[in-house]
Amino acid sequence: MEIIGTNQQEKDRKTKKIMLWISIAIIMLFVISIILFITIYYLQDQLFKFKVDGQKATMTSNDLFVYEQDKVYVSLKDIATLIGYSYYNGGYKQYSEDASQCYLESENEICTFEQGSNTIYKTPSNQIDYEYFTIEEPVKRINNKLYITAEGLSLACNLKFYYEKEENAITIYTLPYYANYYTQAYTTSAVSNNFKNQKALLYDLMVVQNLENTTNNSNNKNIRYGIATLEGQEIVGTKYTDIEFIESTQEFIVKTEENKVGIITADGETKVRPQYDSLKQIDKDLNLYLATSNNKQGVIEKNGKILIYLEYDQIGIDTTQFQNNNIKNSYLLYNNAIPVKQNGKWGMYDKRGNLILPIEYDGIGCIANDKNLNNILVIPEAKVIVVSKIREDENKRKITEYGLVNFLGKPIIQVCLETVYSVVNNGREEYTMIFQGTSYDVIDYLNQYGKLEQLNNETNTKVNETVEVNETVEANEMVLNEIQ
Repeated sequence: MEIIGTNQQEKDRKTKKIMLWISIAIIMLFVISIILFITIYYLQDQLFKFKVDGQKATMTSNDLFVYEQDKVYVSLKDIATLIGYSYYNGGYKQYSEDASQCYLESENEICTFEQGSNTIYKTPSNQIDYEYFTIEEPVKRINNKLYITAEGLSLACNLKFYYEKEENAITIYTLPYYANYYTQAYTTSAVSNNFKNQKALLYDLMVVQNLENTTNNSNNKNIRYGIATLEGQEIVGTKYTDIEFIESTQEFIVKTEENKVGIITADGETKVRPQYDSLKQIDKDLNLYLATSNNKQGVIEKNGKILIYLEYDQIGIDTTQFQNNNIKNSYLLYNNAIPVKQNGKWGMYDKRGNLILPIEYDGIGCIANDKNLNNILVIPEAKVIVVSKIREDENKRKITEYGLVNFLGKPIIQVCLETVYSVVNNGREEYTMIFQGTSYDVIDYLNQYGKLEQLNNETNTKVNETVEVNETVEANEMVLNEIQ
């Protein structure tokens, strides 16, 4: 019996020993599993994470992002498709493959970029008017591609860009994502189908509509619009028949029941009392607006003061006829000259409201008679504008003659030319004028008689004067704010 008991005790000890080792093994495996889990989690956490609109995004290239100190530079070519844009080399509507320029095009807007430039241009699709914005860091060429900072990309392509360095993560939210989110989140949201008003979301503002008259029918005449914060706090009550966001100033053009428009700030302050038929911003720096009332046009300043009286039939040039000139602002040539038309005659004001060219010209710009020649409105290298007058010859035939004036309205070549045009030769724009049957290269002619140097000196003087005026305006505004 003792032998049997001894054997049983021995078996029990062995069993306990095995169970102990098994338990130790299980514990060790458990500890190893935890360590592996933590290690994997740590390694995954250290991996780069990239999301667009809440979804994991695939890197389109290994150098999509380039890091310089605390700044993130983004390849315009490689980011385009990820944020709903198409990428093209060259300038917009210039039809070149100039690698120092490019533009991104979405369903609603085109944005152009140039290497070394701090300025970007944005224009709605199927329109000719540009808005320009200044970015802190210029566009760079890296790895033979154009790059822009994250901040610049956010402004150019209407998005929010988040870089979390410690988490090694980049997250992008596009404007369509925000528009969809706030349309779903707020029943009073009025941004779903209005691209300009969608942009207000990026500045923590939202156009809203009165709930009681909200329907899916956009023709409902009882709908009224207002402005709110993204948290739903009312800034402007829903009492306007239409509201349009102005991105460059972060203000709103509002329309009343009487179909009169004015301007309201993001704080709800009335900046320009509703009294015009339409308003359109034509200069961002001085915040000038083209105002229309009773089919007459003029220009007003940001505080509502009239700069050019509303007594003109047209202000600005139809630049669709001069696409080769790539004019950024059809209302403000060379950032100074404002063309005006009255009773069939043209003249120009400067952006201070001074008449710089008498209203006695029959046209501005020259339309070429030959389809192989380019129409021209301006000659950028010389900072001049083409003007024309019509005279009658001895046989009572009407003859159009052309001349050149600079952006200050000063005549450079009197009105006596038969025509002025341009052609592209080896990728270079060449400007030609014809006088008494003889052709002259415009730039060579101006150089020969020292006029180009004179024009450049006047340009530099004007730039300095503009800087001084802007600084004076800003100083005066600061004094007024302190007094108030």
